[in-house]
Amino acid sequence: MESVLSVKNLCVTLYTEQGALPVIDNVSFSLSEGKTLGIVGESGCGKSMLASAIIGLVSRPGKITGGSILFDGEDLTRLTQKQLRTYRGSRISMIFQEPMTSLNPLMACGTQIAECLRAHKKITKKQAEEAALNMIQSVGIHDAQTVFRQLPVQLSGGMRQRIMIAIALVCKPRLLLCDEPTTALDVTVQAQILKLIRKLQKETGAAVVFISHDMGVISEMSDSVAVMYAGKLVEYGSAEEIFTNPLHPYTKALQQAIPRADSDIAQLETIPGTVPLLHQIPSGCVFAPRCRFATERCKANRPDEIVSGRHTAACFYPLNTHGAQ
Repeated sequence: MESVLSVKNLCVTLYTEQGALPVIDNVSFSLSEGKTLGIVGESGCGKSMLASAIIGLVSRPGKITGGSILFDGEDLTRLTQKQLRTYRGSRISMIFQEPMTSLNPLMACGTQIAECLRAHKKITKKQAEEAALNMIQSVGIHDAQTVFRQLPVQLSGGMRQRIMIAIALVCKPRLLLCDEPTTALDVTVQAQILKLIRKLQKETGAAVVFISHDMGVISEMSDSVAVMYAGKLVEYGSAEEIFTNPLHPYTKALQQAIPRADSDIAQLETIPGTVPLLHQIPSGCVFAPRCRFATERCKANRPDEIVSGRHTAACFYPLNTHGAQ
């Protein structure tokens, strides 16, 4: 199946007083139509910056310094901002983590959806408003007429996120980026939003990049999974392979931190330490300072990717070679 999105050796650098700091370091993956790639990792691992790079929102002091982002064969890194604006909202859309920082607080919700349509389609104001009203209904809001006229502040968090989804999908994009869209929601609303994204993806055939720090959500949503740590892709493969046979100690540690209903373990596993700051990235394996399997070799050298079919991991001692549980 032909890839909608193919990211190859992508590098993003921040230029600061402390020098050039790598935020995204040589990341590669691909995604086909109708499929979902889950990107998981702790806060500060570079997940949101990766999404920003894909949609062309990296700004100073950040810069894409290497690699390519192929969208339907077109390298987005070679386009101007004016050219990228024809893609954003039309062929590539994004659902942000916090809708109140993304929605216009002074504009009615329905008007914001209609405005997105008119920016990309040659339709009348009335046609755009009718389509916006239909889209509000499509995202599971029953009193669409009332919500159309309301301001974002008049809605609950779950309703605002549905409006964000409506804006993102109203032009039927080929690629949808979801940057932790359920983080601020309670579990009941979160389940509704996840179900809604899957339903609309099935209807439109969009390829989806779903970013989260929650391995449970990633396992529910994804066909393939990319595990990020300190700006690097430390493991990548199908969701089944990642969750049944993780190769990287970081992936395993993230899984062990998930509470399970069928487990009687009194205390969850934790990962000691924190994600390193950009100016403190280790010279060897980026995860070595927090890894219980790390050796002097790990601390001194960057591991190459090991490949098992379509399953890859950047580790000198993958879990299936030393029997780690």
